[in-house]
Amino acid sequence: MRIRGWLTGLIVFLLAPCLLFASLWFYNKFEDVNAIDRSLSGLNLIQALTPLVEEKAVSGELSALPVPLRRDLISFGGPAQTESLTRMLDIFTNEPDVKTSLGYAQQLSTAVSHLAKLDMAVSYESSTLPDLVNSLLFSVIIESSKITDSARKLVKRSKINIWEKMLIPVQGGRFKASADGAALKTEQYLDALTGTHAAELQRVAQAFRKANFVFQSQGSKLLSSTITATGGSDIDADGVFEAHPDLVRATLMLWNASLDYLNEDLLLQRSATQWDVVLAGIFGGLVIIVAFAIAVLLSRSLAARTLREFENLGFHDPLTGLPNRRALLNTIRSRIEPVPDMTTGLLVLDLRQFKKINDRFGDSAGDSILREVSQLLIQYAEPDDLISRTGGTEFTLLRPNIEHTEDFELLAANIIRDLGKERNLQGQKTSIECNAGLLVSQPGERITDQFLTDVALALRSAKQKGPRNYDLFKSEMRTAFEENGETAKELQKALNDGDIVAWYQPQVDIHTGEVVGAEALARWIDNGTVRYPGSFLPAAVEAGYLEAIDATVRERALQLAVALRGKTRQPIHLGLNVTASLLASAKAVDALHFQVRSLGLEPSSVSLEILEAVMIDEITADPIKDNIARLSELGFFIELDDFGTGHSSISSLRDLKVDRVKIDRSFVSGVDTDPGLQKFTSALINLAKSLDISVLAEGVETEGERDWLKGNGCDVIQGFLISRAVPQEALAALILKQNFLLSPPADDLVLTVRGEGPQPRPVRTSVS
Repeated sequence: MRIRGWLTGLIVFLLAPCLLFASLWFYNKFEDVNAIDRSLSGLNLIQALTPLVEEKAVSGELSALPVPLRRDLISFGGPAQTESLTRMLDIFTNEPDVKTSLGYAQQLSTAVSHLAKLDMAVSYESSTLPDLVNSLLFSVIIESSKITDSARKLVKRSKINIWEKMLIPVQGGRFKASADGAALKTEQYLDALTGTHAAELQRVAQAFRKANFVFQSQGSKLLSSTITATGGSDIDADGVFEAHPDLVRATLMLWNASLDYLNEDLLLQRSATQWDVVLAGIFGGLVIIVAFAIAVLLSRSLAARTLREFENLGFHDPLTGLPNRRALLNTIRSRIEPVPDMTTGLLVLDLRQFKKINDRFGDSAGDSILREVSQLLIQYAEPDDLISRTGGTEFTLLRPNIEHTEDFELLAANIIRDLGKERNLQGQKTSIECNAGLLVSQPGERITDQFLTDVALALRSAKQKGPRNYDLFKSEMRTAFEENGETAKELQKALNDGDIVAWYQPQVDIHTGEVVGAEALARWIDNGTVRYPGSFLPAAVEAGYLEAIDATVRERALQLAVALRGKTRQPIHLGLNVTASLLASAKAVDALHFQVRSLGLEPSSVSLEILEAVMIDEITADPIKDNIARLSELGFFIELDDFGTGHSSISSLRDLKVDRVKIDRSFVSGVDTDPGLQKFTSALINLAKSLDISVLAEGVETEGERDWLKGNGCDVIQGFLISRAVPQEALAALILKQNFLLSPPADDLVLTVRGEGPQPRPVRTSVS
């Protein structure tokens, strides 16, 4: 192959038009300056909205619209966008409803920001400010205005119905999410800014957080008084009315300060870009002349290098252009002996549920996200780092020298945070969830292939913690992995031998003391020893045995329901924890219904406990909700578990037919002695009861907690005060004993059956 001669001719041919290419490059640089100027124009338009937004939010109307604003919008938008921008401006200025008007102001600000390409124009240090301005701060103003407006209407009413009472808690939850998000972002990111106006921006942010705290404090009084109010005169809203203008002003001051900081950032970049053009003009011609002169001399070296590049084609990922796993292994194996004090770091990142993005938006959208991930990693990389795509959704970063492990962990946290930012795909909002595993070597330790296995164990540990988590490898992870492998082998035998059984934690009517149900829980009877889920479920998940365990527990629980049928004074609900995999499948729903009916049971005797967490993913939430509705139509008793901890508790009650909610133990533990907790727990109970939904409190451990719940409307309780989980024979005896007590004894009933833990003495629980 005469590659040397071909390359010599090719280099000479290509260098001839280099001057033309250089001219085009200069033109692009000038275009960069023009793009920054357009971003500055958009920034000025957004800043012009500030006094109008403040006036609308505080007074509810606008006195006059500055004439230059409309003219500048028309000039900025051009023929394609003028109509859209002016329409949003007109609705904002003329709409009498404050929250609707402010919503269009937010749309206008976001549209201008998008047209100005602020996200792309500003520096990385300032990249959080456009989102803060267009999303979080606007949301604080809108949601606080909604609460204030609703409060003004409610205080004028002589009577307030239950739906009007729910309005303030719902709006309060939305405001708290927006305000806390804005406060957290200002505290996390603004304090790290170093620009000229950073100190002023940080001072204004502190004033915003203070105003936010005052408004939330007054909002708490509004919420508490609304829950118990019968008429508008009972509502304590004066504090909210007084604090709202201060919050709006503080928010807009932070908004203006953020825009000033962005303006300074863009001006600095414009100056730097102009200087680049000047330098390029001076040295560009010299570079072309020198390059042309040495072209022939380089041909020999370039020929050898080109041959090597052909050989290395198998070491790169064609989609992202990053090195692949083969290249990473080659780098690790070819490394020279490490420096004695040098510490090496390895980070592996994996995207979660990426197949759903491909299924929903198509492979091209998935490919664009993978390229976006690779670009983000490149931005975070240091000069000596090696970034590679080592799997379909897996990326690896090798850092040869680390001074502080904490800095490497912060790198992982920042990458996960940036990937988790909401983005628009084909007009729909979505976000990327991921996990990261980290490994940091000992000083002077040589990196080997084993490190890839170990960092994968750290990634596995992070995934077990849930989305957007990372974990640092520890030797205990390898030990646990090996132990889980052994546990999985034993677990398979236990499933085959029938050693996986169901134990039951009783649920008691808080007023009568009768057992009205029980939650079925998995136990492993291993040679007479009881093993609890924490000791084998991680291995079961890893080995794919979780569905088999669920099926076994479900079958045992249904058999017990058959044995109890017709033998109790009132229906007994046996609770089954339902997994997302079952709820996502219409076939699994039909199979469960057939299984219950084939045993001669009514679906109403089976309680299906559903975690709100299974509905968080918007991609899969709709089919899951459809299947839950189907289960309800078939007659199953639907129970919403861990009520109050989910992000959408109220919307879940609205969208689903729920028969009972289970209040999480975090809202029960110590409720009898904690006034703040009492307000929240009471609000949850009142909300459910107002919708004719039964309430069960879990994790009840003291008589004080039981008495408080009894006095505040709770229907059913479960927890260690009643009993730990017990075998089915003990549960059956307990149910029959209590249900056939036509008159409860004068003394408390002593439950001596205990299925878990030490039993130093019987536990007494009242049946009155």
